[in-house]
Amino acid sequence: MTAVTRNRMLRTLPLLLASATLAAGLTTASAGVGGAAPGSSAAVPQVTNTVVIGLDGTMLDQVKAADTPTLHRLIAEGTSGRSSILGHPTISGPSWSTILTGVWHTKHGVVDNSFEGANYAEYPSVFTRIETGNPQMRTVAISTWGGIATIAGSGDPAADVVVTTPSAGDGAATDAATAEAVADEITANGPEFVFTQLDQVDGAGHSSGTAGSEYEPALERVDAQVGTIVDAVDARSEATGEQWAIIVTSDHGHRPEGGHGGQSDAEGATFVIARGAGYKAGSVDDTLTIADVTPTVLDNLGLDQPADLDGTPIPGGAPAATGSLGRPPAWISTGSLGG
Repeated sequence: MTAVTRNRMLRTLPLLLASATLAAGLTTASAGVGGAAPGSSAAVPQVTNTVVIGLDGTMLDQVKAADTPTLHRLIAEGTSGRSSILGHPTISGPSWSTILTGVWHTKHGVVDNSFEGANYAEYPSVFTRIETGNPQMRTVAISTWGGIATIAGSGDPAADVVVTTPSAGDGAATDAATAEAVADEITANGPEFVFTQLDQVDGAGHSSGTAGSEYEPALERVDAQVGTIVDAVDARSEATGEQWAIIVTSDHGHRPEGGHGGQSDAEGATFVIARGAGYKAGSVDDTLTIADVTPTVLDNLGLDQPADLDGTPIPGGAPAATGSLGRPPAWISTGSLGG
């Protein structure tokens, strides 16, 4: 689907879905007359469809200093917080595994980008947990980096849709194609859960570092691509009455001179932004961690919280001021992860 076609769909979506909603309402009303006892309540709690946008190698302080209006808007409209993954490998494979399982590397077993030792059988991805809890829910992974497909395609059942975007020539163009595909999916199908990962900021971090000439322009480009996804979410929510949440997070930071994988504060820097019903606009909660993403998705979809998760759902309302930075628990030792 081209961007022009998707924009046309966004304009006509309210009319198309209004008819579908009316028909569904009449069907539900008819079923209620025949199947529900007088005075009984058969209302089904509304789920919150959730989009998680992963921005590889992105640091919140640099986002706030850059010309990134979409991310600034999400921060202003939701809850956000800086966090750290020090004690955990500051590498994509382990961090995206934590984001998509809700447990740290000591449980999911991924310590590098080879995914050797992955223990997704005992600690399955959020895709598998959703599909097990409610197979009718649509789960989608559309990402630029192929490692995401390893996570989303693991387990039984795996995600309904697992796509790695073919290279479009460079990181920025491939990310743009990823964002358009995610927006098309939201517009056309309204999945209960969609995860995407955009890669160009990490590429800029490797090329020039966060202090170099490439990092800020990459942030500005990816902000526009996040805007493509946010626009699709907001249009669908307005047209259908569906409740949606958007979570933005990152897997690791970068050194000013470039690179990651060690245990410096810059390499361990991550963040979480959550916008949607229940998240207080403009609030700051620096106790959040990337392990909280999967529990939050499950909570939004009305699914049970497994007892073995390391994270917890992002709370609604104003967070308590703790003065501490969210990070992995103290029982995780840095071991040989680097200095």
